[in-house]
Amino acid sequence: MPPSPLAGSSLPARIRQYFGLEQRALALYLGVSPVLVKHIEAGRRRLTSALSLALEPLARHLPPPAAESLDSASAPTAFELPPGTLAPDVAELDLRRRVCQQQALRIEKELAVLTQRARAARHWAEALPVLLPTPQATSADPDRAAWLTGWLGRQARPLPPETATRWHLLRARQAALAAEIAALGEAGK
Repeated sequence: MPPSPLAGSSLPARIRQYFGLEQRALALYLGVSPVLVKHIEAGRRRLTSALSLALEPLARHLPPPAAESLDSASAPTAFELPPGTLAPDVAELDLRRRVCQQQALRIEKELAVLTQRARAARHWAEALPVLLPTPQATSADPDRAAWLTGWLGRQARPLPPETATRWHLLRARQAALAAEIAALGEAGK
């Protein structure tokens, strides 16, 4: 299998970067699936002649590779707008900040529920050894003892991996929203 090209070196990737398109937007323009664009960019599929022909009008506007590196050297830094850019719409920035705050509150509530579930399971696990039916109770009522053992085991079970993953993803999203809220607060000043 041939090695895949470096990320961003394929023609579709260069066109997307230059024109500020997402894969799905380029796929829509080309009349193909976003998965096909993704595979072409990753080097798993080849660019067909029909797609090359469809990309050709856009490719004509691309600067030569040497000019791209010079252009990126003079590109604005992360928080610097190009000269001549109009001031932002403060009301729109404030609206987005408030939307982010609402999302952060919802995430905080969901995290609290998941954290409480994990904490309760840990508490059950700590108490489990003394709660399990004794041999005397097991011999007296084996059905009840079996049920109780199973029930206690389920209570003490830690969060399943998919729930733990959800918790970590929510924490990441929470951090991202906090950063966005802070940046929007600064941009609105």
